[in-house]
Amino acid sequence: MAKKQKETKYRTVRGGILYGILTAVLVAVSVVLACTVFFRVEEVTVEGCERYSAEQVLAVAAVEKGANLILTPSDQIEHRISKNLPYVDTVQAQKRFPTTLKLVITESQPVAVMAAGEEQWIIDAKGKVLEKADEGLALQYIQVKGLELTSPQQGQPAQTGPEGEKRLGSLLGLLQALQDQELISEITEIDASLSTEISMVYQGRIKATMLTSADFNRRIQIFEAVVALAGEYDRGTVNLKTEKVFFTLDN
Repeated sequence: MAKKQKETKYRTVRGGILYGILTAVLVAVSVVLACTVFFRVEEVTVEGCERYSAEQVLAVAAVEKGANLILTPSDQIEHRISKNLPYVDTVQAQKRFPTTLKLVITESQPVAVMAAGEEQWIIDAKGKVLEKADEGLALQYIQVKGLELTSPQQGQPAQTGPEGEKRLGSLLGLLQALQDQELISEITEIDASLSTEISMVYQGRIKATMLTSADFNRRIQIFEAVVALAGEYDRGTVNLKTEKVFFTLDN
């Protein structure tokens, strides 16, 4: 009697396990079928891009319509866009179920021009090389003096020779601080020829000098306070190399 009860209990347990396994398999199959049948790419949208048309972005994104949305590789799409469109700073391929892929783009902002031999190249505040500039286009941005690019390539980080690496780092630090403080459009020239100090020209009339090791955000804040006290047409030099600030007016 006891033996029959054990056999009955064993069959019940084994049946329960088999039922559980079968249920799990059926659920997995249903999920796979649902993903395959229902979650397909039907629409790809582009947001935040003005320099390039949606057609240009989609062409390099190479998203296959009808492909499985879940299995669509977002990182590969983002890489293709960033690699082929130099003015794209960041891109996110966001999946919007059930059928939409949304490409959200932040564009690089051209801010300065650097020489490379006889050529002029536009860079953003992070030092990304954006494009070669003719004379007219180059005049729209900050003119960088005393530092040249080495073998510039569109879409790649700016590079200089070994002797200019520290000065390039200071230049980019200053550009980013100016961009953060929303002052970059007022700067007409930056001189990065010295290893210990860097200077900039505000509105073509006020020069500011600071150490290359300075906290640029703090120095720019101090400079803005000085400019606010200066006359609208004053010309001169602001010495920001020490904690005690000097503003010398031109005669």
